[in-house]
Amino acid sequence: MSTKNEAGKRIEAKVTTPPPITKRDITKSFVIWHAFSEVSLNFERLQALAFCNSMVPILKKLYPNDKEGLSCALQRHLAMYNTEANWGVVINGITIALEEKVAAGGEDSAETAELITGLKAGLMGPLAGIGDTLDFGTLRPIVMGICIPFVMQGSVFAALIPLFYQVIYMAVTSNILINLGYSKGRDSIMNILQSGAIHKVINGFGMFGLLMMGALSATYVKITTPLVITTGGGNSIAIQEMLDKIAPCLIPLLVVFAIYYFIKKKGPHYLQILCAVIIVSLLFSFLGVL
Repeated sequence: MSTKNEAGKRIEAKVTTPPPITKRDITKSFVIWHAFSEVSLNFERLQALAFCNSMVPILKKLYPNDKEGLSCALQRHLAMYNTEANWGVVINGITIALEEKVAAGGEDSAETAELITGLKAGLMGPLAGIGDTLDFGTLRPIVMGICIPFVMQGSVFAALIPLFYQVIYMAVTSNILINLGYSKGRDSIMNILQSGAIHKVINGFGMFGLLMMGALSATYVKITTPLVITTGGGNSIAIQEMLDKIAPCLIPLLVVFAIYYFIKKKGPHYLQILCAVIIVSLLFSFLGVL
């Protein structure tokens, strides 16, 4: 009976109440991650040093007088980690919430510590896929595509818009996501992934991006043919004029589709595409076809 009481007292002794994490603490952690997420990349741990650095203010507050607990927590976040810095920041928020639980102690603190490592490893891939697709594969090309015509006309402000957009968009989005991850815990990302809303957003921006790329192709890909067909009656038909009546910019469109087909079948071998375009252009120009 006395042994049970002693065990119960030891468990209760481990249960502590760490200082509460405030929004200011989360913002400080977010700023560190936002500033250094791509700075300390290395082949051994990738973004682990930046992630651990962003967690230092949180962990110091959770373990003010527990050097051993602080050391274990820091080591926990030095394992290899790599994700897209913007959307992946929701993992930071979830981790902060779980670290609070670990610091409070209790019977399930060890399981929660293992859960942190497992969640980071399991979520960094899917979130990197969402972030890379939406931020760098869709939104950034759209913004740059809108600005390019104005830049070509000499607008300095238009040249700076993509930079301003990237900084402001990532700062606002990351701040929202890290607070969402903290407030909702590990269920937050599951709600995002299972709702299907993110896929609708990606598909919508993807369609708009294709529309922009099509407009840019028709505007800036200049390919015409000087071929003229002479009939038996002495009349001549300009091939380019006839094609423009059927579908303006038809040749540039066919070239864009040909390159797209090559990329889809063979992969993004851009050097091969560039060399092929140069060789074919020189050849057709020499023959007088294009």
